Amino acid sequence: MTIDHSINARREPAPADALPAMMSPDAPADLPRVFVLLPSVGLCTAMILLAAALAKAAALDIRQLIVPYLASACAITLLGILGFIFLQVAKLARVGADDAIGKVKKQVLDRASLLVLPAIVLPLFLIGYTAAKCAIPFLVGYSWDTFFANADRYIFGDDVWHLSRRFLGNSNSHLWEWLYTVGWGGAFFIVANAISLFGSKRLAGVYFTAMLATWLIGGCFMAYAFSAAGPVFAQQFDPGLYGRFNPLRETLASSLGDGPIKFTQQYLATMAHVHVATKGGGISAMPSMHMATASIYVLAARGTKWLSPAIVFWMIIFVASGYFGYHYWVDGIAAAAVALLCWASTERLYRLASSDRRASLSFSDIRTSITPI
Repeated sequence: MTIDHSINARREPAPADALPAMMSPDAPADLPRVFVLLPSVGLCTAMILLAAALAKAAALDIRQLIVPYLASACAITLLGILGFIFLQVAKLARVGADDAIGKVKKQVLDRASLLVLPAIVLPLFLIGYTAAKCAIPFLVGYSWDTFFANADRYIFGDDVWHLSRRFLGNSNSHLWEWLYTVGWGGAFFIVANAISLFGSKRLAGVYFTAMLATWLIGGCFMAYAFSAAGPVFAQQFDPGLYGRFNPLRETLASSLGDGPIKFTQQYLATMAHVHVATKGGGISAMPSMHMATASIYVLAARGTKWLSPAIVFWMIIFVASGYFGYHYWVDGIAAAAVALLCWASTERLYRLASSDRRASLSFSDIRTSITPI
């Protein structure tokens, strides 16, 4: 499998204070905007149609999903636009550029179509994804926990919540808790808007297409095919795992207060028996979408100064997924593999599209350069 590194390559030498290529505000014009948007819109449509069918089969009420997802996504995109305007005006003012406001206004308008991706397409996709995820316990249940728990023990030598706690200890539990919940959730929407505001059109197309494809394939198709609840929820659906994972729950109860981990685990455990889908709801361990998303960050950051932070973030989420009992580590490995496959396939799609477009433009140039006799 080959990865196209040209997505993050600089198109020309940049000044020392320029943003890295991944975050360059100069968008190449080799791809029409419709082609950047179309794959993501198609994946979003597929997710919504599939979710509608699954929700109907599970008698699931999904009305409470619509406003929370759309409102929060639009609000974050608006904040992102304001931040972009501030940074670009400050940058132009520092070098004494004329009509800084006008130039920044043009940049924002040029990016308006790309901002549809984090503001509208992404939340609509998440509405469908959450609905499909919330239907799992009613349609297929959870039958793979013992297999994945044993796979973890076979590969790593022990249940990974034991291993991760030996590695991280209990003294900094609240830091890991914040990173796994607030840190991951904030990064999910911030990175999506940063890609749309600062990245090239091609990078935005690859990023959102690969992300949505990963979530559709991994978070929906694989989640149904290999349905598992995860260590902290396993005993709720398989009493045979009570003795194995109840110590995990006791450890979490004694080491964490009334923070986001306790809240989300209680919330998810309760809502798994209710035929109502709500934002952030649904239990599914295999594969881990936390890890799939972190893997996409690493792939998007290649060739930029963001690669090292992305790798560190990936490692934190991987260890913490076992630390808090949401996932088996094989969930994260599978998620990374799906993300890599989707990213490589999407890069190839866009590379071929760019080549075809350049060939078409070259042929057009040849035709127009011919002088009639």
